Amino acid sequence: MNPEIRAAFLAQIEARNALNELDDTATAETRQSAIDALAAADQDLKDAIEALPENIEQRERQPLADRVSLSRYMLGVLEQRAVDGAEAELRSELKLSDQAIPWEALAAPVEERADAVSPQNKAGQPLPYGAINVTTAGILSRVFTRTDTGFLGVSMPGVAAGQRRFPVMVDGTTASMQTRGGEPDAGAAKFDVVDATPHRLTGRYVLDIEGLAEMGQALEGQLRADLRTEMGYQMDRQILLGDGTGANVKGLIAQLDLTAMPGSEFASNDVPLLSWANFKNGITGTLDGKYGRTETDERWLLGHASYTLARTLYRGNNNSGNDWDAIEMSRNLGARSAVSFQIPAPAVATIKPKSANSSKKVQSAIVNMEPGAAVAPVWQGLTMIRDPYTEAGKGQVIMTAHMMFDFIMRRTDGWKRYAIRTES
Repeated sequence: MNPEIRAAFLAQIEARNALNELDDTATAETRQSAIDALAAADQDLKDAIEALPENIEQRERQPLADRVSLSRYMLGVLEQRAVDGAEAELRSELKLSDQAIPWEALAAPVEERADAVSPQNKAGQPLPYGAINVTTAGILSRVFTRTDTGFLGVSMPGVAAGQRRFPVMVDGTTASMQTRGGEPDAGAAKFDVVDATPHRLTGRYVLDIEGLAEMGQALEGQLRADLRTEMGYQMDRQILLGDGTGANVKGLIAQLDLTAMPGSEFASNDVPLLSWANFKNGITGTLDGKYGRTETDERWLLGHASYTLARTLYRGNNNSGNDWDAIEMSRNLGARSAVSFQIPAPAVATIKPKSANSSKKVQSAIVNMEPGAAVAPVWQGLTMIRDPYTEAGKGQVIMTAHMMFDFIMRRTDGWKRYAIRTES
């Protein structure tokens, strides 16, 4: 082992042992001194490791976003001081305030993935072949990949502070065959825009500076996972269930009419009870050759009752031991299906084009063939506001996290909301 690293490692162990050996009789000053000594030993060890020639070379090649630490950002806000190093560089690069934490700090350290989005314009018309559109921000795909929004393929472009308009090129040049010496007509570049209005999503943490300093990197993974999960969960609820009133966005269920699956004939105001056959008819009948060309273009988000019922349905109405249930059948066809606990429970509902409620309970299923038509712009930076007063008597600080996003349905043709009857 490198002598400098060995010495720093031993100093870190001694500092940690000194802190752990303090009992209840230790004064606040003694405890704080031990905490400071451990923090200094941690930093000395980190500096010694990073000073190795191979680590310097590797760090220079590593993207800035992969070098930042969420806990260092949060500790800086808690202590009301500016961070340094990679964290300061990234914040400066993104032009964020000292209270804002870049989304990159929440992303799991995996390879970025960027989802392509389908062409569309504000008027709901397909763009010409080859038209340019905004693509999903890879970093947001990494943060919210395990959400219903991510599964449905909703485009999540990152938005710079103050930005509200999304330009889309809707017309340009047209290629054509020319004879020798011929000259094509010039195409006029035309753009359409979509406006977004920021909606604020807020969560709170009660933390203490000492605890965050003691845990250090051990807290990093938990903080990242918790913020990703909670913010993703609440954003999902809005995108699925938001009614557009007050501070809420107008979500998918509010914007999509509840209709019968293709091939499911009405009996009065009711659709048939879900069966293996009408589920398959719904999957194949949804294809239109425009937004969905094969079943692999379809994503089905089902409620728990619909999903569990589909798992009991077989082609011959019984499990012969070598038959596919309805979910396996859908996946073998190529359609992607998943269950969400956020889809509302079965209830009687009005199924278009009927004007009266069904007599049997149905549950919504959200089906998507055109991900890019639904856009959830997310403003860069998770803003953390420090409140040292409310819980001051307990030696705790409240951290309030704010994220800003919106949800826009630019066209609904490639999206469906089907009524799945679960009540016999």
